[in-house]
Amino acid sequence: MWRFGSPQLFTTDTGGQGSAGKRFEPSRQQAGKAEAEEILAHLTPREREVLALMAKGYNNREIASTLFISMHTVKNHISSIYRKLGTGDRTRVVLMAVRAGLVSLN
Repeated sequence: MWRFGSPQLFTTDTGGQGSAGKRFEPSRQQAGKAEAEEILAHLTPREREVLALMAKGYNNREIASTLFISMHTVKNHISSIYRKLGTGDRTRVVLMAVRAGLVSLN
C-alpha cells in the first residue's frame, strides 16, 4: 500500500525499453518547491538557520555549538519548526528545506 500516492507519481513508463523510468516529473518538482517555499515562509530567520544546519546533518549538540545557543534553545526551535510545518519528522522537514532551496545537496 502506498501511503503518499501511487508509484506512478514518481516514475513514468518509457515505452518498455527496459529503462527504470524517469523520476519526478518537472511539473511536480516545481509544485513541490513552491509549496515548500510557502510553508517555510512561516519560519523565523533563526528557525531557518537551525533547519539549514539540520539539513546539513548536524545533531542538536552541533547546532547549539555552531549558533552559540543552549541545547534547550535548539530543542525549542526544532519543536517550533515541527509545529509550524505540521510534522514531527526530522527527515520530512529537511526534505522541505531542500525542496525550497534553503540548502543544497551538493
